[in-house]
This record gives sequence, structure tokens and C-alpha cells, in this order.
Amino acid sequence: MALPHIIISLIIFSSFFPFPFPFPCHAITDTLTISESLRDNQTLVSAGGVFVLGFFIDSSSGNHYLGIWLKADAKRVVWVAYREIPILDSSGVLQIRAGNLVISDRRQLQLIVNSGNVAATTKTSATLLDTGNLVLKDENTGNVTWQSFDVPTNTYLPGMKIGLFDLNTTQQSFQILTSWASPQNPNRGVFTLSIDRIDFTKIDVWRGDGLQMHIAFWDGHDLRFIFENTTVNNDYDFSYKSIDGYEAYYTFSHSRKYDLMWFVMASTGNLDQYFMVNGKITSVSHALCEDSGGGNSGKCLTSLPPMCGDTFNERNGSTGSLPSTVEVESIDIGASDCETLCKSNCSCTAYVSVQSDRSVCQLYYGSRQELMKIMEKGGGTIYYVRGSANTSGGKKWKRWLTVVLPVVFLSALISIFLFCYLRWRRGPKGSRREVIVISDEVRLFQIGSSNASPIQFDPARVANLMELNRSQKDQELPFFTFSDIKTATNDFAKANKLGEGGFGPVYKGRLLEGQNVAVKRLSELSRQGLEEFKNEVLVICKLQHRNLVRILGCCIEGEESILVYEYMPNKSLDSFIFNSAKRALLDWKKRIKIIEGIAQGLLYLHKYSRLRIIHRDLKTSNILLDSDMNPKISDFGMARIFGDNDTKGKTNRVVGTFGYMSPEYAMGGLFSEKSDVFSFGVIILEIISGKKNIPYFESDQDSLNLLGNAWNLWNEGKSMELLDSTLVASCSSSEVTRCLQMGLLCVQERAMDRPNMSNVAAMLSNQSFPLPFPNEPAFWSQLSSTDADTSSSRQRHYSTIDSTLTISEVHAR
Repeated sequence: MALPHIIISLIIFSSFFPFPFPFPCHAITDTLTISESLRDNQTLVSAGGVFVLGFFIDSSSGNHYLGIWLKADAKRVVWVAYREIPILDSSGVLQIRAGNLVISDRRQLQLIVNSGNVAATTKTSATLLDTGNLVLKDENTGNVTWQSFDVPTNTYLPGMKIGLFDLNTTQQSFQILTSWASPQNPNRGVFTLSIDRIDFTKIDVWRGDGLQMHIAFWDGHDLRFIFENTTVNNDYDFSYKSIDGYEAYYTFSHSRKYDLMWFVMASTGNLDQYFMVNGKITSVSHALCEDSGGGNSGKCLTSLPPMCGDTFNERNGSTGSLPSTVEVESIDIGASDCETLCKSNCSCTAYVSVQSDRSVCQLYYGSRQELMKIMEKGGGTIYYVRGSANTSGGKKWKRWLTVVLPVVFLSALISIFLFCYLRWRRGPKGSRREVIVISDEVRLFQIGSSNASPIQFDPARVANLMELNRSQKDQELPFFTFSDIKTATNDFAKANKLGEGGFGPVYKGRLLEGQNVAVKRLSELSRQGLEEFKNEVLVICKLQHRNLVRILGCCIEGEESILVYEYMPNKSLDSFIFNSAKRALLDWKKRIKIIEGIAQGLLYLHKYSRLRIIHRDLKTSNILLDSDMNPKISDFGMARIFGDNDTKGKTNRVVGTFGYMSPEYAMGGLFSEKSDVFSFGVIILEIISGKKNIPYFESDQDSLNLLGNAWNLWNEGKSMELLDSTLVASCSSSEVTRCLQMGLLCVQERAMDRPNMSNVAAMLSNQSFPLPFPNEPAFWSQLSSTDADTSSSRQRHYSTIDSTLTISEVHAR
């Protein structure tokens, strides 16, 4: 069939099915276990055959959702998971991973259905009950870990609770009903049903513009609805429970003359009541009016107007008192989101975006005429006031629509045809690199979740990451497909392997457009790899400096977590200075240039970047060299972000590499800018000498490590004896002595004695800058026999610390 005929057929088909409908499917059981998965052609059916769980499609948009519906009528969807994050096609899968219900799709989007109450055990199963409740249970104890009744959508089923919980805590929870956006679209609508926040005995319905009314109240024995027809009150039995300071909620059961009865908060603002007898479903729609006569009395919650003006005019006004006809709502979002939020709500009269310590959006509801009176007074506040909706000339508007809509429809069909034709012609060839633009929440959930078991989900951590990402929206991180990465690295060929570290192996790759890249692949055996991955993505993509390695994108697909960097043809610094054949390629001038570049990169991290960063794993193998031997600091997986007022931090998990770690960090877990300064000092001494700093407990008992040897030679005026023999002809003794002294200043045992990077940069750029005399460095020599007790104590301490260390040795890129 030709493509245009296919499109026309789909349009005609969708016109006959205006409601969401499930896919042709077969049921597996009423229970999902660890060994099973639920796909779009499969369902769970409750034991009595009342409810069905599976994937359904919104025919108006083509989006797919996981939901629960009645077996007697598939159009009656009573619950939807992640209604605001649809699955774009039929690739959705529901599985139990690490004890949690997880939805995934071909994009490797992973959503934990029970994210509000994550499982504490991996042995769980999910069962769909005849009540319509999906229950996740601990198979060992039988305890309920999570249930769908605790997260209702638009439907109120018997046994479900609507109310407020944990009132005496800072983690209050609310169980409410929220309408669908439309009868076809399960996205969150504008009407909400909840118990009153002040008087818990009342039930309210709210509209998105803040308009509210009481629709029911507890008379001490029964719940009384304010409906046009009150006879239906005999069809159900409500109960109200309240525990002071803890919870207050309503639940109900229905009359035995019905197989099932339930309520739906409709997208129109009505409260619909449904009855099922012998598989036949009937309904009553209750308009929400206070008076028994109904009609447009001014006391009804009516649906929103079909269209409203989306033109906003800039006005200057005061911030004085508002008239009683105008209400204001404040939300912590940026200016562009503020405009979008007001435009999407026809009842929003105006908005103001206030930029101070944080971005605050103020939305104004109510009389436009009253708000304009404020504008007449003038003032320093800029208001954006909605233009009047086009309510006149209705006939002209309709005539205009009859002309424009067919043209737009035809243009859309032609565009779709051309797009599909070009994609068909292109086939699999060409670059498939893509930037996946999705919401911050989805992006961070992808980064925060992994297909690798067990899945670890920390809601507070994800919330922090989302807040950080929203503050840096100007950066978009490209996403690569795994097939692109495999092609670029020749399926991770051994010949392309550059090195391996704590994160995993690193490969050289070449993108289809010809650009060389370095590909760092998370190892299945890596213990800290996933945390490093998240940390590095969120840190380094926000940093830009010529002495920091640049990240080009990442890949999160299946079991794979991959970072893609700019390729450094000269690999890492240690591959030169510790290589007898290559060290001669770095003369004194080049080595000083490298030291200065590292110092500038660290100075940027500590002082001038948008985020204050402590690297925590600075070493020669993490200094990469480009084609001109310019140094670039890499590997930010262990980096920490500091606030403006923070000076130091502490961790119980010491990570890094011995020989570069400062004493306060190795022994006490304390880290600060001075920790990086210590590591920088070690690098200076290694660059000068061409020797590694081996900790004294790893060296021979009678030998000194690099720091101890450097200290002795500097004290004895024999600095040139430390110098790499290949450098003797390219530098003077005064240059070597000064550089050695700078290194010793950076590795002093007490952090407070070390210079900061601003002073180090000044020392390097100004030869006349006076250098103070350094104190004895940390761990500089073996202790004498008179200090045997202290030495033994230190050795025992080291053995304890060593058991908790993660040694990361990436020797190349």
C-alpha cells in the first residue's frame, strides 16, 4: 500500500476509536514475578477477571501508557503509571528488577513505578487484585511494599483512600484525584479532587486557576454530596477516619446491588459516577453546582474556555496591594517557563518573573480590568499582561478556520510523506549521532538508574541532581547510540584499547563524520563506576577551560554506560615522564609549560568556574596531552562540588591513589582545595625528577620516597641531583631549585601551610615572586628506630585505610 494511503487509513481508523484502547494481547496470569516481563502484547488479569493490567495507546497522540482497565470495557482505564512520561511506541516492557517494578523502552528510558516506596528486598512479586489494586509484595514476609491504591490518578475505587497522611512529619503525602487532560489523553488535567486542607471533613474540587468549591461534607455519620440528584447517596457507604497529627482520609464501599461502583474526576470538571451490573456499565455525570437547580448560577465549576489570547503586553506597574478580585501564585521557575505556564492556563491574567537570589514566577489570576488599574499607577515592576481573548467576530473566525485547517492538514500530510520518503532513501547509512532532547527529570533518571542489578534509586539524590541540572540549562549533552559507539571503536577492538582504570577500559574511536574520540566504557566489574559516571556527566559538562578535557557526549543504553571525550593523541603525562624512551621528548621548557597549564586548570576549578570543584584524584595519569603537548585535566568521577562558603569536606570512603593523597585525606577523610594542592605538588616533583612518588610502606625499608629525597636534596643545596638526566642541558640550577621549592611548598604536611592555587599561579608567572621556606613534607622518610612506636602505629593505620581504598590507575586515553 502506498504511504499516503497508509496515512489516510490511520486517520480514518483513529476517527472511529477516539478513546484509549489496549493492544491485542494475551494474559499471562494475575501475578508478575522476577523471571517474567510484561510487553505490549501481554496483560495481567485479576483472579476474578474484573481488571486488566497492560499497555494501552492514546489514539489521539499515539503515545503508550501502562495502565489498569476494566475487562468488561477496555475504554474504562482506572489507573495510569507515569501519565506525564509516555512511551512513544510499542517497545514498553514492565519487569521486576532488584525488587522494583520498572518500565523500560527502546530508548532505555527506565522508570521505577514504585519510586515512592522502593523495595528493600530483591524477592518481590506484583499481583493485580479484583479490587483494581496492583500490589507489590515481599515474597519472604508477605508484606506489601507498594500498591497502586496509594497513587490514584483520576478514578476513585472502593477501598481506595483519598486524604492526607504523615501530617506530623516534614514528608506529608497526599492522595488525590486529578482529571485527565482530555477524555483521550491521560496526562494530568486541570481539575483536582482532595479533602480540604483546613477542614478535613470536607471534600473540595480545585481548578487549575485556583478556583475551588466544597462538593461534600461529613455530617458525623455519612458523607453528603452537593449534587443535583442526591438520591444516589444510598448507593455507597463512606467512612471517615482522622488521627490527630497523623492522617485524615475517606474510603468507601458500594451497595451489593452493583458488581462495582466508582467515581471519576472528569476532564470537564464534572464528577462522574459509574455502576456495573453483570458486565453492563451505566453512568451518571454530576455537575458541580452548589444550588439544586443547576445551570449557570455563578456557583459552578465550569470547564475552561476553549481558547484564550496568548499575546502578552509588557506593562510597568507597582508592587502595592492587590485588589480582592486578583489572586497571585508564586513558583520557583525561570522566566521562559513562567511565560509558558501562564500561556497554558487561560485563567492566568498576567505574570511577573522576579530575578533575585532565585528565579520566582508570579502568576496573577482574576479581573484583567482590576489588574490594569495597577498599571495606570506606574512603577518599577514589569508585568506581562494577557491580551483580550478574541471573542468577537466569531463567524469570521470560523470561516477563517474552514479555510486554514484543510491547508494545514494537507501540508502536514505532505511533510510526513516527504520525511518518511527521505528516511527510506537514506536507509542505515549516514551519521546516526543524535541529541536526544528530553526533560531534565527523564535525563537524570536515566543517569540515576542502570539496567545493571541491583537498581539503586535515591529520591533525594535525584531531586538534588534535577535542581543542579535545571540551574545549568544552557548546556545540552549529546547522546550517542550504542551502535554508533561500536562502529566508532570497531566493536571495542583490542587494537583500539588505550588503557584501563577504575571506571573501565578506554578505547580510541572514530565517529562517522571523521572525528577521533576517546571512549570510556563502564566495566561490569567496576564498583564505583556508576557513581563516577553520574558525577562526571554532571560536573565536567558544565566546565569549559583550555586545560580541562572536554566531554563530547555519553551513551546510556541497555547495560552500557559510556562517556565520549575529545581524543588526546599524546595520551597521558605519565606515559612520557616515566618512559625512558619518551621522556627526552619533554625538555625543560615543555615541562614548565605543562606545570603552568595544570596550575591554570586547577585555579579555574577552585576559583573561577561556575561550580567550585575539588578534583580529589589528581595525578600524572589523569593529565592528558593534546597534539601540542598542552595539558588537560581529566577524570572527574571522584570530584566534589563545593558551595561558596564551604572550605572543606569529609568522607568515610577514601578514594584515590596513594602517593598523591594528602595526609589529612588519607588518614581522616578530610579534603579541601589544599588536598588538590598537595597532589599538584607531587606532580611537580615527578615532572622534575622523572620518578614516581612511591609511598614509603611500598618502598624498601632503607630508602626514601620522592618527597623525602627531594626534601633532603633541597636542604643540602643539591637540587640538580633530583633532576631528570635528560633535562640537564635545557635548564639552569636556579630554575630547578625554585621549581623544586614550589613543589615542596605544596606537599607540606599541614594543609594550612600550603599555598592556594592563586599563589601558586603567581609563583609560576612571576619569577620575582618571593618563595617562603617550606616545612617538612608529609610521609617524607622512614622513621628512626626511636620512633618505632609511632611508625608501627602509622603502619597499622595505613593497613586499615588501604582496605577501603579504590585505587584508580588509568595510564592512557
